[in-house]
Amino acid sequence: MTAQKQHFRLGLFVLVALSICVILAIVFGAGRWIRTTITLESYFNESVQGIDIGSKVKYRGVVVGEVSHIGFTYSRYQQELAPSERQQYVLLEAKLRPELFGGKNIPFPDQAYLNREIEKGLRVKLNPQGLTGTSYLEIDYQATGTPPTPITWQPENLYIPSAHSTVAQLVTATQNLALKLQKLDIEGLINNLNHVLDSANQKMNDMPVQALSKKMLAVLDKLEKIPYAELSTEASGLMHEARVSNQSIQKLLADPAWASMPADLAASTKQARALLENPNLAGSLQKMESSLNRLDQLLAQHEGGLDITMSNMQQISEDLRVISEAARANPTGLLLGQPPKPYVLPSSK
Repeated sequence: MTAQKQHFRLGLFVLVALSICVILAIVFGAGRWIRTTITLESYFNESVQGIDIGSKVKYRGVVVGEVSHIGFTYSRYQQELAPSERQQYVLLEAKLRPELFGGKNIPFPDQAYLNREIEKGLRVKLNPQGLTGTSYLEIDYQATGTPPTPITWQPENLYIPSAHSTVAQLVTATQNLALKLQKLDIEGLINNLNHVLDSANQKMNDMPVQALSKKMLAVLDKLEKIPYAELSTEASGLMHEARVSNQSIQKLLADPAWASMPADLAASTKQARALLENPNLAGSLQKMESSLNRLDQLLAQHEGGLDITMSNMQQISEDLRVISEAARANPTGLLLGQPPKPYVLPSSK
């Protein structure tokens, strides 16, 4: 009886311990089992090496869920197309906890809200986790110029487009750099550089270094002979004269006559404007033009008579010149008509 009692007590203890463990597991794990989650999917046009089912999903550094499915889009979407025409994107699904985005009483944002955030740059990106080779999904805002992955189907769950990971960007940049380096003609560049260096050496050898050195010494000798002290004195004198001239100009500008000049100019301009705007000016100009026209017609009518008159006046001027010369040679002949008889000296007996 004693052995049976011991076995019974041991079995009872084991059952009680198991019951307590089950109760504790239910108490501590019930929250996880009955927790509400939503499914978010995204598509990646790159390798998702380092992502496994259960990998963390973070929103701006805070863990909000985990990866629940990894596959390809062509196994779910574009079934009506031929396999060769389907997109080769990697499909990632994640289970997210909506209470982390706004609390238990606020539901997870719908696709309309996500579309507005996507326009602001919300993207899903692969981020490496340390040096272990594993990665996690990061939901964060990228540059607005990052275009989303093009799709032609309607996602079954909430959808956020992906962005290229930092590693992929580095690999792409490295590949582009390698392609550019392959296209460069390194050997040709080296040959051109050698040719340039040879030409430079040849030019340096052909330069008359000694002659240039002698000329440089001669120039330095001339520079040493320049009377810098006298030049400095003359420069000081010029500065003094400039200062005096400046003071004279300032005194001239301070004259009240200069101050009143704008007013006088404005008054003159006003008077000139009033004169030009006077309606009598136009009439006077018209009368002057009419008079000039009549004078022109009169001159045109008597043009022949004017020519004869001018010819007569020229002839009269010529006659007056002849009379003037005769009067100068024989003044009495102008009055008496005949020149006086020449005086004859009496002869001596």
